[in-house]
Amino acid sequence: MKKNLFLLSFLVTSVALGQTRYWTSYNFSVDAKNEAAVYKLVDDYFKANPTSDDVNAYIYENHFKDHGNNYSHSFIWAGTLDGMGFQYSPKQDKDWELLLTKLNQLIDKSHSATMGNTVVNIGENKPIQRYFYLDVEDPQRYLAAFNKYQMYRPKDRQVLLGGFSAGRSPDGETHWIIIGFDDMKSAMDAGAYRRNNAQAQKAWDEYRKNRGETRMVRNGLRIMLGSW
Repeated sequence: MKKNLFLLSFLVTSVALGQTRYWTSYNFSVDAKNEAAVYKLVDDYFKANPTSDDVNAYIYENHFKDHGNNYSHSFIWAGTLDGMGFQYSPKQDKDWELLLTKLNQLIDKSHSATMGNTVVNIGENKPIQRYFYLDVEDPQRYLAAFNKYQMYRPKDRQVLLGGFSAGRSPDGETHWIIIGFDDMKSAMDAGAYRRNNAQAQKAWDEYRKNRGETRMVRNGLRIMLGSW
């Protein structure tokens, strides 16, 4: 029942906040001496084989993380349902197969892979992104409180909210949130804007009060290295 309510509440939210997007994430570790080579391989591939208007690709460095989340990089596909469906449809792509072969020679370890959706997408992509995995007891209550608060966030922030449909860990996360920043200074003190804004602080307190029982599963900070 909890899972059904979670998915239903995301569908309701997507009507108000735009088209639902879908994503897949592949998490892996690369030795520091091979990082530049990995990036160049991916960048060269997408320069020769641009993504469609319906799909984007990203590479992130997993910069600050806990011991159970200690992969070094993520490769992410994100796009519309049709776009992602086409991306994963069987087809002959010798350049892509060659890229995977070369990447596998440089990657030390594959850690995990996940799939899900993004239903709240506010602002443009930012290079510095804090991520939060949450276990939420009452998804509908949580989403109502989350959405209500967004009017108080600074306009230069990126805000993403979504769910997992495959690859969830045993720790029980149900939601993920990403807050994007222009620089590390802003990411280090993300709540600074509330200190001199009584309305924002009041709204934040109401959000925390009204969101229901919520448990932090993990959090970290990632840095965007490339997008195509």
